[in-house]
Amino acid sequence: MLRGLRWSYCIFIAAASITTAESALGGQGEGSHGPQTILALASIEACAALALAIEPIELVACGVLLLVYTIASVVSVLSADWEAVLRFVFYAATAIYIVLVSRANRGPIMRAIERSTAA
Repeated sequence: MLRGLRWSYCIFIAAASITTAESALGGQGEGSHGPQTILALASIEACAALALAIEPIELVACGVLLLVYTIASVVSVLSADWEAVLRFVFYAATAIYIVLVSRANRGPIMRAIERSTAA
């Protein structure tokens, strides 16, 4: 179940980021912010979303996503786009949930492996 959520989240966020980056490459900004800012955020977000699919680096990827969502929320507030802020909160909460549950589930498995190799 968690694997499905992880993969669907990563694919959705990466696809949305790539679409946003393509718009920025075409010169389209968002609100009062130019395409360069949007392109930078979308590019970093796409890379971090794809990295979140790789469990050994999920914590770093989640941290990068949270940073991007924080910056994007500030940009959205400055543009008075309150709906976007709610989306970024939802995206951030989902990324945190994926990482926390993944790490919690990994605990018992790793302990069982350690016990079996120690014997």
